[in-house]
Amino acid sequence: MQNLTYNLKRTVGYIVGFILFYEPFMFFNQIASTFITDTSFSSIHVPCARIPLANIVTGEWLATSTISLIFCLLLAVTSLWFGPLFCGKLCPTGAFSELLGSLLPDKYKIDWVKLVPVLPLRYGFLIGFLFSIWLGFGIPCTYCNYYSFEIFINLFLTEYFLNTLSSLIATFFLANVFLGLFTKGGRGYCLFICPVGTYNSLFHIFGRFVPGAFAMQVRKNACIGCTKCAQNCPMRAITMHERQATIDRRLCIICGKCAHGCPKQAICYQSNLAKEKK
Repeated sequence: MQNLTYNLKRTVGYIVGFILFYEPFMFFNQIASTFITDTSFSSIHVPCARIPLANIVTGEWLATSTISLIFCLLLAVTSLWFGPLFCGKLCPTGAFSELLGSLLPDKYKIDWVKLVPVLPLRYGFLIGFLFSIWLGFGIPCTYCNYYSFEIFINLFLTEYFLNTLSSLIATFFLANVFLGLFTKGGRGYCLFICPVGTYNSLFHIFGRFVPGAFAMQVRKNACIGCTKCAQNCPMRAITMHERQATIDRRLCIICGKCAHGCPKQAICYQSNLAKEKK
């Protein structure tokens, strides 16, 4: 019953995220447009953190959609105080690849954290996305998993789907098959390539120094070193040191799978002030 409740909550959150940010609903754009005069076209590109970040880097921030800037700011504030909730609670794109990753036994999957330096690649991709505007807007957006996921979900967009079929198939296969189905945890795209997730993680890192900011925390006196949290983490953000779990907040997306699966309730989501009182 507990598993059912947890999975139901996660599913509802991702459905809400889809309704807010993806066609044909785009409720976030519709709500924002009632307060802001914005002539931007309605698509997943509008609430996209990469575009305003790239425009700021290139000095073209005045050309950025107001809705995009608002979304970028909301991501920064929520990630600073509450962690990457968008990634762990709302993003259906990441949830879909994670779901695919649960379909195969671990023996058929690649554990990337044991093979490559995750953090240099993660932040290297973010820098590349920020400067990709000089290569042309269409290149990063065409190979964006958010966009390919939206197109595949909205198959009624037949004409555009056919015009961009090859790039969409390549992106979808890379993000959801190679980095999803055959990746331990199922979130390889989130781990290495997604600029929004890396952007969120930067603010979550600085949240360590903000009084009252929230994060997943381990109660060392309760941890028995069973490794269940490390095995369950889709972002491979948990390592064991001397039979004690350690959460890397540079990778953590606040999905809560570690806390849910802990047999001793040694992991919880709480503020750093609460931690200091223990």
